[in-house]
Amino acid sequence: MRTYIFQIQTPIDCVSAIYTVLSRRRGHITADVPQPGTPAYIVKAFVPVIESFGFETDLRYHTQGQAFAVSTFDHWAIVPGDPLDKSIVLRPLEPAPIQYLAREFMVKTRRRKGMSEDVSINKFFDEAMVVELAQQEADLHQQMI
Repeated sequence: MRTYIFQIQTPIDCVSAIYTVLSRRRGHITADVPQPGTPAYIVKAFVPVIESFGFETDLRYHTQGQAFAVSTFDHWAIVPGDPLDKSIVLRPLEPAPIQYLAREFMVKTRRRKGMSEDVSINKFFDEAMVVELAQQEADLHQQMI
């Protein structure tokens, strides 16, 4: 997962609205400090890139245009979960639990690009390779028992 760091400049009365927007987008606030010599506050937060689409519009809406954000790529992080687990049910307009993030991110990305949500390794391997992979998985499972 790619992560942006946002530096948001805002008046003090908009800080709570910024916290609300960040929490809905899985943001993690790292600093909330007054800017010396001005009535402004600086809020710094990490936001996953996949959650950043429309972030600035959402921020302006909730702060009546008083907040200004600058984003920069910061780091990569491992996303928990299995993106190919079809048993995971994602509900619209609800954030997925942490253990389902990989599946949610993959589905969101594929939807945004107009691609099918159904991802199967079968279309990338020939029949013999699929059978061999299934056998290896069965052998590994048998060894664990």
